[in-house]
Amino acid sequence: MVMITRKEYLDRSREPDVFRAYYAQFVGDFERGEVSTVIGLERIAKSDDEHLNDIPLALWDRCRVSSTMASRMREAGDYLTQAGIVCIAKEAARQLLCMKGGKE
Repeated sequence: MVMITRKEYLDRSREPDVFRAYYAQFVGDFERGEVSTVIGLERIAKSDDEHLNDIPLALWDRCRVSSTMASRMREAGDYLTQAGIVCIAKEAARQLLCMKGGKE
């Protein structure tokens, strides 16, 4: 898998799918499991906001990422922040929806 670096992400920030592609590379089974446990697929599926902002930030803040993904972020020239964790968690939620045949 070719990694998108933080610099490439920032350089391509106006491209339509680069945000999702960048954060998707930091989502694995652990992250999807966290989101499924903390937020729940039913709540995600009921969201009416394209950015999932109708789910309280406090719930997203409870999601964790694996040490493997934190290392991958460093490899990409980035570092883990709470905002980054929320972006990863929301991408994990979108993936869960797609896996269950829901909206994208």
